[in-house]
Amino acid sequence: MTATRASALSVCVIGGGPLGIGLGRELSEGGIDYDLYEQESDLGGVWNTDAPCGRTYPSLHLISPKFNTQVPDFPMPDHYPAYPNHKMMLDYIRSYARHFGVYDHAHCNTGVTWIEPDGDGWNVELSTGATRRYDIVAVCNGAQRVPHYPKPPYPGTFSGEVLHTADYKNPSQIAGKRVLVIGAGNSGCDVAVDAVHHAVSVHHSTRRGYHYYPKFIDGKPTPQWMLQLGTKFTSKEETSAYIQKVFKLAGFDGTDFGLPAPDHPIDAAHPIMNSQILYHIGHGDIATVGDVAGFDDLTVRFKDGHEAEIDIIVYATGYDRHFPFIDPDILDWKDGIPDLFIHIVPRNLNNLFFFGFVNAAAGLGDGMRLQGQFVRSYVRAFENQTLGYQKFVAAKAQDDPDLGQDYFVDSRRHTWEVDFWKFIRHARYYREMLDDD
Repeated sequence: MTATRASALSVCVIGGGPLGIGLGRELSEGGIDYDLYEQESDLGGVWNTDAPCGRTYPSLHLISPKFNTQVPDFPMPDHYPAYPNHKMMLDYIRSYARHFGVYDHAHCNTGVTWIEPDGDGWNVELSTGATRRYDIVAVCNGAQRVPHYPKPPYPGTFSGEVLHTADYKNPSQIAGKRVLVIGAGNSGCDVAVDAVHHAVSVHHSTRRGYHYYPKFIDGKPTPQWMLQLGTKFTSKEETSAYIQKVFKLAGFDGTDFGLPAPDHPIDAAHPIMNSQILYHIGHGDIATVGDVAGFDDLTVRFKDGHEAEIDIIVYATGYDRHFPFIDPDILDWKDGIPDLFIHIVPRNLNNLFFFGFVNAAAGLGDGMRLQGQFVRSYVRAFENQTLGYQKFVAAKAQDDPDLGQDYFVDSRRHTWEVDFWKFIRHARYYREMLDDD
């Protein structure tokens, strides 16, 4: 096996969460020099409980199972359960970083405050006051940076406490209180279930009908069971109908618990993986209500006609992408987000990447490696101005690959959502194009 020739290019990686760590590994294996800047005292991103960027609380477990969250050639320890808890996940991510030498390139307690184009590269200003120049910048600062709240705000004034799931660190924050959770994503359902064990009462506000997935079917993690269905059916519609029938028999049809029917196919929205939300609704532990109509002191009115006295609201309403270190005029924008080719490369820039901003119904492992290998191939092709690079630049300007975007529910939540298998196919196709010498 021949050694990889070292690259003369330098790369700045912004962010030391799982995707920044994953990219670091691929750059190292490609012989590409890089510095990784992490503003917290250690790597880990959203799994770093002790840091402001952490998004964990004691009962938190993964919603994607071990088998497809782990990186295939770096499996999680055998003693990890099917759905590891957040502490296990942090240990795994950091062990991955140590194993592949990412810590050797990491600068913790150092944030990137500004990046500015400079000829063929970038001047990168750091929180230490230093400025360094790099040929390429990779933005890996995470998709859960700034809490998003409903816009416009709900009418009226709420006089109780307000949290966002970004602020939820411990059930002591809601203990002994009348709690309202707004939002039916995975975080909203998890927090509502957590609140059952600590709050006086729990209301859960949702805007529409949703499909709820159990975490296990037939003794297997549900995504694994679904994957093993393979080609048992002749069409996607038949497969989906079978899955829904099994879910209903298992007690996971929301309409059986008085919830509105979903207005979309089961695979047209990011899955809600929660085995307990409908259980607690069925036991009366969680009162389900519609969207909020307005506030009046501690009274919350809902569009379905309900009213409730609430002490604390937990908004589970998602996050805004946040890139405070770059002039937005440098980027092209589409529907409020940077216009990125296959959600990675700006169409108007050739030396900047956004890494880790793809949502898909899949675990971390395969997607992290695939995106990292794509960037690695791009950097080598960019450096050598290969035939493959020239082909890719032309394709980036004119291609509009189908990533399945139009199939998903038209909501802010799904702005970055892709059909994982279509994304894999296109990312591999363009990586092979870049590898063409």
